Amino acid sequence: MSGNASNANLFWTTYQPYTLFIYSLHCFEAVLSLTGNTLTLIAIRKTKNLKKVPTNVFIMSLASSDAIIGLLIPVFVGVKFLDTEQFSNGTMCLLHGPYISMFIISLMILLAIAVDRYLAIVHSLSYKQRMTLRRAKIITVVIWIVSLCSMTSLTCYYSFKRNVSEQGIRIIGSLYPKFVLMILLQIGIIGPLLGNIVLYILIYIKLKTKTIFRGRGINNGLNESATSKPTKAYVNMMVLVLVYLGIACIPYYVILVILKEMTSSTPVWFVYLFDTSTVLFYSNCFMNPFIYSWKNRNFRNAYKTIMTVKRSSSVVPSERTRTIFISMDTY
Repeated sequence: MSGNASNANLFWTTYQPYTLFIYSLHCFEAVLSLTGNTLTLIAIRKTKNLKKVPTNVFIMSLASSDAIIGLLIPVFVGVKFLDTEQFSNGTMCLLHGPYISMFIISLMILLAIAVDRYLAIVHSLSYKQRMTLRRAKIITVVIWIVSLCSMTSLTCYYSFKRNVSEQGIRIIGSLYPKFVLMILLQIGIIGPLLGNIVLYILIYIKLKTKTIFRGRGINNGLNESATSKPTKAYVNMMVLVLVYLGIACIPYYVILVILKEMTSSTPVWFVYLFDTSTVLFYSNCFMNPFIYSWKNRNFRNAYKTIMTVKRSSSVVPSERTRTIFISMDTY
């Protein structure tokens, strides 16, 4: 017992500044997540027209899951940074179940948003029939139920790896049996990422086709720069989504796979690398409101109304925005 205590003390002496720095970053992420996602939820709840748009059902669900992640981050990360010998796998499993479920829900909702945008732009004429408010709600409920049930059951296989060496004792990450890890990898990153890539490529092709078609009508009074500007803005947003998903998610899961294969004590540099990847991974929960809400003119108007505590008639989407809210004009 004395050996364990001395190892723990040595760990805090060696890693305390770095650990406190990482934990501070996670707390900062939690504050940003709670603030941004709460504002998004209030904007949708308080603005009548925003509640009538199917896309915003997904955005509201995304904000809800990300806000819950913001609440759980300090608790879960804090437990991992404490003297880890006092926590059993069962305790960590109970903490990890809802935690990983919220991340899976968030990523699956991102895929649902991509599908919604694909239908709105590529199949714009039939969008109102294909994606109704009721269908959007049903899809959201199904995602929540399936993700919560499946991920909570999978986390019963959860365990964690302690790095016991001369530097002390340290939990460096969650470990699953290989088949469980591959399921999480497929559902949590590869599926949504590939789905987003394919759908946004199809959207890009459709937008380019529309731009070329409109450009040919310049002699009929169409302004080419006016038509290409929203297209460029929308393409920039799609690139931002894909690049950020890759930067935030892929390193984290690659490191988890490598960690699974390690049998001996983990090198110190790998511990630093893992903690850095978690900071990037968790940042997804506060970036989503910026990408999907704050860049939208209608949401910005709603935020202004909330911040000034006044009723504003400026948040009245046009008929076109009401029909296809995620159209490129709104960005």
